[in-house]
Amino acid sequence: MEHLYERIRYARECAGLSVNEAAEKLGVSRVQIWRMENKAETISAERLFILAAIYQVDPYTLFHGVEATTTSRAQLYERIGEVVALVEAEAQKLDVKPPPHLVGEAVVEVLKQETKGETSPDTEPLDVTKYQGLLALLFKQASSE
Repeated sequence: MEHLYERIRYARECAGLSVNEAAEKLGVSRVQIWRMENKAETISAERLFILAAIYQVDPYTLFHGVEATTTSRAQLYERIGEVVALVEAEAQKLDVKPPPHLVGEAVVEVLKQETKGETSPDTEPLDVTKYQGLLALLFKQASSE
């Protein structure tokens, strides 16, 4: 969907709300909802955030469209693949066979540090050297237990 008004209508429909229900939740007339969904009314940023909350969608997605989050998700999935490969390579290099739960914990810890608590990773290439010490420590602790 190319236009904001189309995404607003789509978000309402995905939320399972009728025009009347959306109007009631937003505190406006159903005519105003119709106007927002048919490019007959300018929508403020504040109203956009309120609509996103009512329709339970990410405001960024509502404003920019699906392509914006698809790219972000694709980057995140790519980074997860890189981190899994890093963890597996480090385990092989250290000649350890950590249990699956420990591999999962290692992947999660690296991803937390990579994304810094955000939902999309940095666009910088994964720096393997930043995590070698952490992974070595995790795996050695596990093998000594």
